[in-house]
Amino acid sequence: MNSTHDHDTLTTADHRSLGWAVLAAAVLQVVAPLVTIAGPGSAPGSGGPDLLITPASWAFSIWGVIYALAVVHAVVVLVRGPGLVPRRLQIDQLVLYLGAAAWVGLAGLDSSVATAAALLVMTVAAVDGVVVAARAIVSPAWAEVLTRVTIGLYAGWVSVAVFLNLSTAAVSIDLLDATDSGWQIGVLVVAVATLVAVLLAAGANPAYAAAGVWAMVAITVAGGSDRSATITTIAVAAAVGLLVVVGAARRRLRGPRGIVP
Repeated sequence: MNSTHDHDTLTTADHRSLGWAVLAAAVLQVVAPLVTIAGPGSAPGSGGPDLLITPASWAFSIWGVIYALAVVHAVVVLVRGPGLVPRRLQIDQLVLYLGAAAWVGLAGLDSSVATAAALLVMTVAAVDGVVVAARAIVSPAWAEVLTRVTIGLYAGWVSVAVFLNLSTAAVSIDLLDATDSGWQIGVLVVAVATLVAVLLAAGANPAYAAAGVWAMVAITVAGGSDRSATITTIAVAAAVGLLVVVGAARRRLRGPRGIVP
């Protein structure tokens, strides 16, 4: 009896320690930009070559919403107690938030390769997290919505950002030409395919789709006369396609009488 009680106590303490770690990492990623503000580098996404697939600068303001949701969600998980969300999701969030802090910090080194590597780790954690969240049963309902929006928005944005960062890294080491539209069209197609695949795996998470649409709209409006018409067309089609996928999934969930099972 005592052994069982001790095990439960240790499990609770372990969950709470993980919750505090996630909150600390969520706050760390918020203050990490101070490193680049004071140092010689620039924040990731704000510098480097101007690629044809670079979104409009206003699109990066989404980071403010993403960071705020991360902190709020971490606090809610701590307050509601252990077991509100799966442990695996918390580990994904811990890796994601620590990766984000490192990603911003590495920008101070002006190394596109280093920031791309950090963002790749972030993307793996975020994608796993949004899939885990889609399969998890979280109660109450508002906590489930908060969880899926928090990880969905984050995962959707980094799913696109990683391709921009990898492209920037390739250009910075002279593997590719920033003015060549051919390979950038290919990168955008792969990015869109990734968005759709993850969206389907994540139960058509609306927040994930919203981040993808945000990115595609920003790519569409960013270019001037030198923007490839093909890139613009793909971005517009992708935005519409993501909305269609979510709409179809929502209708299927509601059933023939419009009621969610």
